[in-house]
Amino acid sequence: MTSTLENNAVARRKMTLRLPSKATRRRYLLFVLLVSPAFVLRLATAVYPIVQTILYSFRNYSLLKGTNEFVGLENYANLANNYGVRGALSFTIIYVVASTILGLIVGLLIAQLLNANFKGRTFARTINLIPWAIPTIVAGYAFRWLLDDQFGLIPYWFTELTGQRMVVFIDPTYARLTVILVHVWKDAPFMAVVFLAGMQGIPLDLYEAARVDGANAWQRFWHITMPLVAPLVITMGLFRLVWSLASFDLVFGLTSGGPGVATSVLALQIFREGILFFKFGFASAISGVLLLLVAVIGLVGLRLYRRFDVTY
Repeated sequence: MTSTLENNAVARRKMTLRLPSKATRRRYLLFVLLVSPAFVLRLATAVYPIVQTILYSFRNYSLLKGTNEFVGLENYANLANNYGVRGALSFTIIYVVASTILGLIVGLLIAQLLNANFKGRTFARTINLIPWAIPTIVAGYAFRWLLDDQFGLIPYWFTELTGQRMVVFIDPTYARLTVILVHVWKDAPFMAVVFLAGMQGIPLDLYEAARVDGANAWQRFWHITMPLVAPLVITMGLFRLVWSLASFDLVFGLTSGGPGVATSVLALQIFREGILFFKFGFASAISGVLLLLVAVIGLVGLRLYRRFDVTY
């Protein structure tokens, strides 16, 4: 009997020792009070819209028709038969992948140039950021005027030099190429600044040792610069992929998705179906496809992070 009482007393003392102290409980309470506003805000601005969009994608919700009934997967089935959505999906993949890869290459080249020692380097680094600082919708409209076949400066100069007429926005191939190149012009300077920051952190002794060993400029870049800035390249590549998927302001300002739907992207189709035509159910289904693309890219990015051991 005495042994049982002693064991119970020991057990109660152990349980008492495991309980958090009053000060610890206060710290936990303070943590909850400080974090809860940000958590509630994030819940209201991110989680709730995503859940609501997914729910809308299963309904025939249209303000113009006054309908809001459950239709299951009908909206998703209609996506495959919608010419605009199919065209936007194909060009979105081309546009995002091509502009990101070209932007990374051009950004690396600009960063390599700005990292060199030459007169006026500070001025060059400053004006490099001008394209990135211009609002995207402004850049889109500006290039629409510059490339206009009747009033644009670029077609005029092209005609004066070659004698040939330059028409960009009528041919689908030229229009797509123009959208991609303008996107690269807009975003490459920002990538260059990030890559330049990484290059400036590389010890100069590595380059001096490579020169002594007889390595040329290309070998020094490929075997020293690239491995050390690879984490930044992967990070910026994933960032630009996701950002490009969700944006449509450049396309809207430059071509409005034309000619036809040749340069339309999924985000622009969501804007048209949801904001212009008030077909919230169908627009939500397109948003579901876009969300799936972002999730796939995110998973690929996580695998790249683990494979290449991206650390800072």
